[in-house]
Amino acid sequence: MCGYIKYEQLKPFRKWKPHRPKRVQKVNPETGVVETILNVKTPCTMKTIPMPEMEQEFYKGFIDWVYSCRTTEAIITYRAGGELRDIHVYDPMWLVNCSVKDIECLFIHKIRYSPADKEQALQFQRVVSLCFQKGINSKSKWKSSW
Repeated sequence: MCGYIKYEQLKPFRKWKPHRPKRVQKVNPETGVVETILNVKTPCTMKTIPMPEMEQEFYKGFIDWVYSCRTTEAIITYRAGGELRDIHVYDPMWLVNCSVKDIECLFIHKIRYSPADKEQALQFQRVVSLCFQKGINSKSKWKSSW
């Protein structure tokens, strides 16, 4: 990112626009001292997390779920119609799109991981635990208010 900013600095900032605060001068009426205040415009941020639709009802043929350190994702493996299928979950928050039974299944069957990846893998498990405890799922009213 630093190299990209330096590259854009050589050009007239075509794609990346830095925040430049607006200088406002205020005079203190009691002392007559001129103060320069910098008004920084708040950056544009995302209001909601983009969440793709999750496959539903995988609990019927659930086999296992594991954290992959190579791709930094959780992989849910299940059997559907005689064939093995995988669901790749890149972000732990995507798990709120699972059904009630799927959340319960993931809560009961803890995620498998290597000891080096414990912290990353447990983020997925914490989201599932929170969804199970608070009743957050694809059908809940709480999620739809996002």
